[in-house]
Amino acid sequence: MLLPVSQVASLVNALKLTWIDKVYLNEIPNEDLDNTTSTVMLLQETDSSPAYHANSTFKGLAMGVEIQIFYKVDLEDDFNPLEAEIALLKALKDAGWLIVASQHHTTDPDTNQLTKTIYVTKNEMI
Repeated sequence: MLLPVSQVASLVNALKLTWIDKVYLNEIPNEDLDNTTSTVMLLQETDSSPAYHANSTFKGLAMGVEIQIFYKVDLEDDFNPLEAEIALLKALKDAGWLIVASQHHTTDPDTNQLTKTIYVTKNEMI
């Protein structure tokens, strides 16, 4: 079984979303921290707990992932972040992920990038 962040990364990569330039697992490399010319997605694990308890043991895992999107500063005029995010959320749902929270958009005060944070979870039998 793949790590939860790897599962979400595989899904995102398979979708071939043209608006996402890079997907990072766990951390953004130092050389890309100040990059404002690409839209990047950061995936971090939020949960990996035993689930489906029965007969004094567990039979599955509750997996959680935090998805952070850092949009490039100069978005194309015809690009609608909300429509792109809705399509992403639908794809995650179709792949069995539950959308736990979709936070409001914020602007990073240092880079002036529009950001979005989404939390998803999935229970999987082992």
